[in-house]
Amino acid sequence: MCSNSAGVILGSFYYGYMIFQIPGGILALRLGGVRLFGIGVAVASVLTLLTPLAARTSPILLIILRVTEGLALVWIWFVLNIW
Repeated sequence: MCSNSAGVILGSFYYGYMIFQIPGGILALRLGGVRLFGIGVAVASVLTLLTPLAARTSPILLIILRVTEGLALVWIWFVLNIW
């Protein structure tokens, strides 16, 4: 794997995190903290467990998984700031 590919894979988490900042805040205010926190932790945990499988399968699948993980974890940050 070249350094460009490694940079895209490592940065893909932050792409998802960055994209979902405002919608994540709106969801945190509408749905409440407890429910959204639980959903975010559950989704991020499952995606983290799937990371080795995605890495063995394809770099594109790993990038998609990491972006989705960034989407899930942004909710947790907003919920913690609301509490």
